[in-house]
Amino acid sequence: MTKKGEQIQSQILRFLERNPDGLRIGQLTELLGVSRNSVYRYLNILVEKDLVRKQPNKLWVLTTPLKPQTILGYQYHALLQGLCHIGGNLWDIKTEKGRSNFKELGKWISPRMKESTKLDLEELKQKTHFLQDILEFGMKLVDEASSVEQFTTSFSLDANGFPNENTNLAAVVSFQGGYVQTSKVHGNGFAHYYIIAGIIERSMEQIIPAIYGGRVYVDILNMDEENQHVELGLYVIFDKVTPFIDPYTKRRIPFPQREIRLHGHY
Repeated sequence: MTKKGEQIQSQILRFLERNPDGLRIGQLTELLGVSRNSVYRYLNILVEKDLVRKQPNKLWVLTTPLKPQTILGYQYHALLQGLCHIGGNLWDIKTEKGRSNFKELGKWISPRMKESTKLDLEELKQKTHFLQDILEFGMKLVDEASSVEQFTTSFSLDANGFPNENTNLAAVVSFQGGYVQTSKVHGNGFAHYYIIAGIIERSMEQIIPAIYGGRVYVDILNMDEENQHVELGLYVIFDKVTPFIDPYTKRRIPFPQREIRLHGHY
């Protein structure tokens, strides 16, 4: 089995988890962006593994739900729209207060989400002193805690492993396709991604400053409703208040990018 084949099987399972009432072959074909025959082939592999089954109404469902479903994607979408309708500016992402409230909601949710990988900071300190490795570990925790939300992460670190000196941008987290897989996300439904920004920020606050120093901030970089594409920027900021901590000497360095460029590689 190729890596792409394994990824498609994983996507099928996630799509079916998001849609516990089931999806038809045509819906899966559209969501996956592959041929109908390919979808049938991967579905048959998953049937042999006893992970999916086809119902008499021609809907494909998970044999056993991966986790209990209490709210479906389109119901969640309606809830986010409803908060704006009832709460006005307080829960409207067009306003600064609304965006802030949804992000704070995500930060409150974050420690209450399941984590299948135990966070052991001391072990992580011993394994690596490189920010990219720490970021990758943190994003893995977020991915495992939110098993139905797919994303990709690209890093924006300089040659010394620090965020861009001018922007402090360390990584970009990209979401494609929306969390309501059978219809487009629109309007205040995008509040979901401010919640996700809060979840990621709170998760990274527990890891990066504890090992590397600095402070973490996550914000929306791009929100494309037409193409259902959202990008979050993950910033790591070093200054006099929150300096970089040299893991070897424990020296506090307010502006590591500048100092390291003057005195050689870290």
